[in-house]
Amino acid sequence: MSINLKNVFYTYSLKTPFETPALYDVNLTIDSGSFVAFIGATGSGKSTIVQHLNGLLIPTKGEVQVDDFIIVNKKRKNKNIHQLRKHIGLVFQFPEYQLFEETVEKDVAFGPKNFKVNEKEALKRAHDALISVGLNETYFQRSPFELSGGEKRRVAIAGILAIQPDILVLDEPTAGLDPNGAKDLMNLVKQMNDNGTTIILVTHDMDLVLKYCSKVFVIDHGRMIKSGLPYEVFSSLPDDSSIEVPMIFSLCRKLKEKGLDIDVSSIKDIDSLIQQIEEKKGSIK
Repeated sequence: MSINLKNVFYTYSLKTPFETPALYDVNLTIDSGSFVAFIGATGSGKSTIVQHLNGLLIPTKGEVQVDDFIIVNKKRKNKNIHQLRKHIGLVFQFPEYQLFEETVEKDVAFGPKNFKVNEKEALKRAHDALISVGLNETYFQRSPFELSGGEKRRVAIAGILAIQPDILVLDEPTAGLDPNGAKDLMNLVKQMNDNGTTIILVTHDMDLVLKYCSKVFVIDHGRMIKSGLPYEVFSSLPDDSSIEVPMIFSLCRKLKEKGLDIDVSSIKDIDSLIQQIEEKKGSIK
């Protein structure tokens, strides 16, 4: 399912004393099956944009099109938003705060049941989703409120996976997770993308962007100011940018300055850099 935003504006608390413009004339396209990221300073409008994708927010002006679903500022044209939400799963930052059922199993099964999936199938989806995030059957009947922070995060994400969305939106998915937990989660997300799920990431972790994403959108004060391949975007950022480029990317540029002929565009992480260094040892001056 492809996504198109056309001339999207959004204002919070419109026509009230608290009116706050948040998005200005945003235009972008996200191809089906891609892995993209929205980056920018806190408050730049990243989360506001992704909340438009499944109709949590309705544009003040402009149009959001997801495949054949169109969202505009006219209620009579937005009757199928509930159906759209079957296709787009949105995982908020700290989604564990949304847990509410008495058992893990019931919490994860709630989403499918809300979309009219029968009890037996909803439980099967819940079990499959929980196992996919590393929580086996010993967790099914436990209270979600007795779990650790990382385990709660996994349960919350499993609740979205159980809906089996075509598009998965993750807002700061690794915030608060330890390195191993973050790595496991991103490996799962990458596997989903390899299987055809479109992944949309909102993050301040530029290392994740460099390693996993095929395209980056830079948002600044509600405007999209730049988009492109990760290495293109990072290469073009000014020195005083609020976005800190990945450490591995900075290292690559310094190595090039010292005479090492490496292909920066193919560097995703430390392992890919080591591989190139091994291949090009003889070119160091």
